[in-house]
Amino acid sequence: MIAKQEDHSLEDTLHLNAMNTSFYIRVKDCQRKEWKNVISAWILYVEKEWSRFRTDNELYRLNELKAGEQMIVTSPLFDVLQKAEAYRQNTNGLFSPYLLPQMQFHGYEQTFPFTATIQQEHSLPCIFNDINAPFEFLQNTGSVKRTAAGKIDLGGIGKGYAVQSAARWLKEIGQARAGIVDGGGDITVWSDGEEKWKIGVAHPFKKEQEIAQFRLKNGSVATSNTIYRSWLQGNEQKHHILNGRTGLPVESPIIQATVFSENCLDAEVAAKLCFMVNPFEWKKITNTYKLLLVDQDGKITSFKRNEV
Repeated sequence: MIAKQEDHSLEDTLHLNAMNTSFYIRVKDCQRKEWKNVISAWILYVEKEWSRFRTDNELYRLNELKAGEQMIVTSPLFDVLQKAEAYRQNTNGLFSPYLLPQMQFHGYEQTFPFTATIQQEHSLPCIFNDINAPFEFLQNTGSVKRTAAGKIDLGGIGKGYAVQSAARWLKEIGQARAGIVDGGGDITVWSDGEEKWKIGVAHPFKKEQEIAQFRLKNGSVATSNTIYRSWLQGNEQKHHILNGRTGLPVESPIIQATVFSENCLDAEVAAKLCFMVNPFEWKKITNTYKLLLVDQDGKITSFKRNEV
């Protein structure tokens, strides 16, 4: 876990291992006693139905559609797909949810942990860079129709959506006056004004050592890192953050980016953009208000909204 929260007692707390990470949820004065069952079911649903490593779920069936075919999808998948496409449009393709073939080409074909994969004999698959999405979203039926080639990997934005949705349910339906939902560093917190959540950012090379701490009443945090999910493919070092325009692992002096924003999806996407875009450009793309960058020499740089 990269962004870490203050330890609390087990009362009103849920720990769950899913999506190859650890989830930590804590609420205060939640009015729905069954909240742990609801949130656990939601997170496990996302893990099962949105995983690109499975062949028995909704995402796989959608990816297997042929041109002209369509299927009705559940409302959460419909929603996250539209949001992911909107981010692709807003970032001019730097962020893309259609990088599954490229992820597989670079060797990310299994869940972590792994340290090495074999070199592919074929060339890098062509990226999807059309103006329009490879899927048409039919609002009246909740259906998705394939219009072009392109396979979906929701990855980090899927986890961020799971975190954001869980927090929204606990706050709005559960009426919890304060809470934190942490999905392995993708974090959303809220408070009635009295509670301040302590967010610690871990060192990129030493997980147990913090490089910074922040107090946050309301908002979201996401951290991306090119170290934790990296591997050797032949003699090449690879990692999981790809440039949506090239399909290649990003090359940047930055090795870790932590972004604070009003919602978890903005933070998640902006954290990826920090490896591709100068912070002075980054502010135009997502609604974020603080970021913390660590470069390959260990130098830490912090920006606030009024500084970029």
